[in-house]
Amino acid sequence: MNRTWDRLVQALMSAGYVIASIILVIVALGWTNPLLYIVNYLTNTINDWILGITGAILFAFSLTICISSFRMNPDKITPIHETALGKIHITASALEHLIIKSAKSVQGVREVKPILRGTAEGLEVHLKIQILPDINIPYVTESLQKNVKEYVLKTAGLSISEIKVFVNKISYDIKSRVE
Repeated sequence: MNRTWDRLVQALMSAGYVIASIILVIVALGWTNPLLYIVNYLTNTINDWILGITGAILFAFSLTICISSFRMNPDKITPIHETALGKIHITASALEHLIIKSAKSVQGVREVKPILRGTAEGLEVHLKIQILPDINIPYVTESLQKNVKEYVLKTAGLSISEIKVFVNKISYDIKSRVE
């Protein structure tokens, strides 16, 4: 709900900025009727309440955007084990680092960007990878899936229900020349 509210406020503020910029461009081009209408509206004492309420709403929207820009997203925590002394949890970023370490150990994988999703079946991992040229892509991706699944199970005790691999780029090895 909070993210939806932030997006709604940003959309409303953006629409207001678009309208204000259109009015400024029209006035700059010489059509002063919108400017005269705004001046008449602002100087009319009957509209004081409307202006005050509008100002308060705009202030609240601006404050909401300002606060949301400084808010840190808390790292999602997953319980992985329970002992007699208590529960053991792992964060999503720690799991991502485990996955990256495991994936980079596969021959031919250059870069890895994991995306974690919790589903009803369990943990689902999407891997966006860059690989080296001239390798067997089906073999490398299958080896990658197997390696990541086994490593996360062995180190964190979490079973991954599905690993989807997306090959984003074939990257060429840049070899430094020695002269």
